[in-house]
Amino acid sequence: MYARTVDEAQSRLVELRQEEWGALGLSALALAVSLAATRLYPPLVLPLFAGGLVVGMRGIRALWCRWDLVDRLAGERDAYRIPEVFAYAVRETRMDRRRSLAARARGWLEQPGLACESRVSAVADELEALACELEDGELEVDPASAVACMRMLSDFTASPLLNPALPSDGLESRFSKIRAGFRPRRSG
Repeated sequence: MYARTVDEAQSRLVELRQEEWGALGLSALALAVSLAATRLYPPLVLPLFAGGLVVGMRGIRALWCRWDLVDRLAGERDAYRIPEVFAYAVRETRMDRRRSLAARARGWLEQPGLACESRVSAVADELEALACELEDGELEVDPASAVACMRMLSDFTASPLLNPALPSDGLESRFSKIRAGFRPRRSG
């Protein structure tokens, strides 16, 4: 990812945050005024209420677009210069998230489903080793590896493990790259 692309993404995140707060604030104000208009001037109630809902939907759209952009950027290590993206990726390194991913990995081992049974059996040892490393509190995991792990185990559209429409070549190497992000926890 180029520095310019990261800067543009950061600017877009700021714009979306401003749009989100502005629209949701204006929506709340319009809804509050429509409530007050029930006593003061009833003909304004419906237009203010409808306007508040429409503007509120724009705020929710901005919130969704911002979340989607952060989620997509979390897969790019260069984008970790953006504090919001880095915080999103670091959240995946928490032990509760790691335990959840370990349970998901073991769940795929126990019941892979017909669509991905052959893929899961081909990487069963890697999947079990990954689950053990995820549960090991003595290991810390790199945020980029944690995000890649989350996507590998839960993204049905982009994961070559879970999506039979994607080629499965290099599945073992992808697991190796994820596992390379684990290292002994530094004391202190």
